[in-house]
Amino acid sequence: MTEAGASLVPQVKPGEVAKRKPADYLTRFAFGAGISLVAGIIGMVFGPKVGGVLLGFPAILPASLTLIEKKEGKEDASIDSLGAILGAIAMVGFAVVVTLWVTTWGVVASLAGALLVWLIVAAVLYAILAAIYRREPAPP
Repeated sequence: MTEAGASLVPQVKPGEVAKRKPADYLTRFAFGAGISLVAGIIGMVFGPKVGGVLLGFPAILPASLTLIEKKEGKEDASIDSLGAILGAIAMVGFAVVVTLWVTTWGVVASLAGALLVWLIVAAVLYAILAAIYRREPAPP
């Protein structure tokens, strides 16, 4: 746990859904739609390779981090942004596996292999980050 009580361990709190205002969800939707729209337009202008790379951007991340920072503080938003960065790095491994092996292994096998690579890379990066910050998962 950090000084403010934030934890690096992901938590699922279904009860939190009802505590949010509809405006919070609308903000996330608007950010996501806007970012996807811009990526789509760029893809139409510069081609599908450029557009595809931009569509990989986590569209609601800016809105989510803004709302988290407002409601829970900068430290919680910072921790969530670290998680997004780790997931994005792991997703690069996923993309590399699919790109290299989809024509050889086929779609299902390459996606399964890519998922395994994503899980391993994400777990290793998480373990490294937790070791750097000397954090251990909190007991349930």
